[in-house]
Amino acid sequence: MAVYAEENLPKALKESPAFKSKNYKQALINAFLEIDRQLGTPEGKKELQKINARSPPSNPHFPQGNADDIAEHAGCTACAVLITKTEIYIANAGDSRCVLSKNGIAINMSEDHKPELESEKSRVEKAGGYVEDNRVNGVLNLSRSLGDLEYKRNKKLKPEEQMVTAVPEVKVEKISNECDFLLLACDGIWDCLSSQEAVNFIISKREAQPKISKAIEDMMDYILPNDINEKNGLGCDNMTCIAIFFKKIK
Repeated sequence: MAVYAEENLPKALKESPAFKSKNYKQALINAFLEIDRQLGTPEGKKELQKINARSPPSNPHFPQGNADDIAEHAGCTACAVLITKTEIYIANAGDSRCVLSKNGIAINMSEDHKPELESEKSRVEKAGGYVEDNRVNGVLNLSRSLGDLEYKRNKKLKPEEQMVTAVPEVKVEKISNECDFLLLACDGIWDCLSSQEAVNFIISKREAQPKISKAIEDMMDYILPNDINEKNGLGCDNMTCIAIFFKKIK
């Protein structure tokens, strides 16, 4: 699912009429919904099958060559950033997070879409679902995603009203000399570090090591051996992180 989004979301964004008219907020929303639409089509299923066939054969849930049900029962979060000359557009669906460092201060540019959030829980219940153990219908531990089509089949409801929705939350920020960098990471990072802790770590590492990828690598290495997951009562989740640094305007 994540590979499908990676390969198709940029194209869907650029082909949106809203993108061509520079309505970037709507273009991002349209792109997310277009990916969800594609996943339910024969063409989308065929492409998922190709992606699945080249994935490691150890996947216990979906045998290679059989992708008919992947988009029904699996999904992925999506946190995307579009940067113009003057603005940053952040679109997020799911429990990944985008954080902006401004003069070293962490500012959350997205909300973690967890089912227990009152606004998310309300939508789930209005759509006929329930939240149990902080999971949609006791199963899914996030309330927005691409895919997971089994939660989006109520034909009487709009996409934004479905039990689980692909409609992203979009925030806009002006680019200024106060903007240091953006961090985009999945919940495996945020389960272990606060937004400010992650920002502080990257800043400290960048002072000694100018290579961005090494700073991120060091942060992940810090999380694992220090048993932060275990101390928080969490399992060791997957970790993905991207950092985008801004050049200062002279």
